[in-house]
Amino acid sequence: MKTPKEQLDSLMADLRGADDQEAQEELGRSQLAGLLLRHSRDILDPVLKLAKRDNRMRRCLGGARYYSGLNADICVRIDEVLHHPFPGAKRL
Repeated sequence: MKTPKEQLDSLMADLRGADDQEAQEELGRSQLAGLLLRHSRDILDPVLKLAKRDNRMRRCLGGARYYSGLNADICVRIDEVLHHPFPGAKRL
């Protein structure tokens, strides 16, 4: 069985191959939601850090957030990232 980090690495590889928003969100609803439900203690901080700088992970995280019954405290932490403007969207 893969460790939580190996599962996250596998998700990241799949996410790099997901070319459109729908595919990225689907990975969140399928793979990331399950990971967060089982291993949030191990992967939440790295996922949030990635979502702050990677728009694909941000979309994936959005799909996971609104899909499953994550604990309220996890949802609050995710919402803090998702409701903050993505740095790449800032005007110069």
